[in-house]
Amino acid sequence: MEHLGKPGFNPLDLLTWLSGRDHSLLNSDNYPAYLKFNLSQERMGLTEPFALENNASYYIGNQIARLEPGVRIILADGKRRTIPEIINQWGPPAAVWMTSISSNFPTAVVAAIALNYGKIPVFLGGIHVSSCPEDVNLFIRAYAPFPALISQIYGPGDSEIIGRLLQDLHSKTLKPEYNGKVTIEDGIWGSSAVQELPDMKLYFFKELPLVGRYLYNRLHIKGVAPFLGCPYACNFCSASASQPNHKKFTARSAADFFAQLQTAQKNGWNLSNRFWLFLPDNILLGGQRLVEMLDLIIVNHLQINFAVQVSIEIANHPHLLKKLRQAGVIHFFIGFESLHIQDLELIGKHVVKEIKKSGLTLKSFYAEKIRIIQDHGINIHGAFIFGLPHQHFHSLEDHSGREVADFCIQNHIGIQVTSLNDLPGSANFSESQKKGHYLYGQKGSMDYLLSLCTADLIESNCYLPQSLWNSPLVVVYMAHYAAKKVCSARNCISSGLYMVTKSWGYPSGCGRRIPLERLFDLLGAVGFQIAAGAYLDQLEAVMYSGENRCGVFERLYRLEKNPALKKIFKNLN
Repeated sequence: MEHLGKPGFNPLDLLTWLSGRDHSLLNSDNYPAYLKFNLSQERMGLTEPFALENNASYYIGNQIARLEPGVRIILADGKRRTIPEIINQWGPPAAVWMTSISSNFPTAVVAAIALNYGKIPVFLGGIHVSSCPEDVNLFIRAYAPFPALISQIYGPGDSEIIGRLLQDLHSKTLKPEYNGKVTIEDGIWGSSAVQELPDMKLYFFKELPLVGRYLYNRLHIKGVAPFLGCPYACNFCSASASQPNHKKFTARSAADFFAQLQTAQKNGWNLSNRFWLFLPDNILLGGQRLVEMLDLIIVNHLQINFAVQVSIEIANHPHLLKKLRQAGVIHFFIGFESLHIQDLELIGKHVVKEIKKSGLTLKSFYAEKIRIIQDHGINIHGAFIFGLPHQHFHSLEDHSGREVADFCIQNHIGIQVTSLNDLPGSANFSESQKKGHYLYGQKGSMDYLLSLCTADLIESNCYLPQSLWNSPLVVVYMAHYAAKKVCSARNCISSGLYMVTKSWGYPSGCGRRIPLERLFDLLGAVGFQIAAGAYLDQLEAVMYSGENRCGVFERLYRLEKNPALKKIFKNLN
């Protein structure tokens, strides 16, 4: 973001900045050195604090292994394993496959350019390529000496597309574009040909007394997708730009999903294979297929605990809530977004009709649904968007960040804060571009590319309402305030103890049968409340300036033009 507005700045200059090497000297012999990026300039995402693996890379790796027996597929993330390390050990790869979300697309751009100088084919996929396909031409092929070696995959990487791409790779007839259709398939897991990355550690366990160090060294969270796809078209979501077949709901068979879970525990369960994150955007979409999957877990007494994303409407399905808890669910991620129903209407939130029909205030409606879920022994993290037009900021003591924090504390839920951001490809993004309501650059410009890092949702990239002084500084302050208050040690302990009582009163299926299993229910109740602090850690790593980068607070304060706000936030840094 510090390079915004620099005349003539282009992706090759970005490569120079990230690698510390002059791009004019880049050639086919020294390109691996340009892939060693300076990580002190990195903007921290949720991957590190929550140890979230890139399951898309894992899935594509298994697709290749299934279709191309005998090949070696090596996963890399630029930290635990880097592409230069792989080249040093095994030699240049036959191809590099990259999956990218919008916030790390600039890094994918410079990595693809460097690899292209080594004449290594690069295949790009992920939500950003699907929602903004022209960006590959604008920012990669235009700066690559061998553009024919760069292909992009729209939508899912299904067996048909990956198979066709592999054939074209061997025959040296690569096409610039491939269009996938099937979101998720059976059997795309478990290949020994895929060299996975070492497990990331959940560092926040270190803070626990007595058992913290033990959990830090042994406990890991694994990701798995029973089904994917979302039929909704929320205005703020990048998926709203996807072709219908790209976001179509697709489910694996219940048997295949259960086999993956069971295989992970083929030698018995331990702390590295019993905690899972189920990856659908909304577990409710699973319908009868979800019930079949849960029944297999329950009937076979599989000893797992898992967290899922779900909409608040789950509280209307007591039978499914009971079944989810029996199967081992310990935590829900729920998008509440705002405490003002006008904001929910504006963003197209599906639950608005039910709220109005209930006759309750929005806060009372949410609180009632929260209690139903917690009474089943299930934790909640609530996601809130700051920057919506019916929020307010009157002073450092009176603002919507305090209102949201108080709501979370009163209802014993954790928080994930986000700032209103027009995500590339979303309906809001298209409208913002059309009206010129973007803060950092029109689509296709270098400023647009650089500002994609704001798609991590920590700060805004669009015009903000008058009620918030039209100020991105106000918005990030409110988000940070809410996270800091909800994620305080005192509140996490208080909410954790509250959920211990709820969990003890409504144990999972295994917890009902085995006393030791009930302890894992309690660990989940406490652990996910402690994990709430990881959101704050991520925020502060980006908000405050470091040795080699300017923090969001400092940069936005410098850009703020309102003298009254400059005075209010004078001591923020």
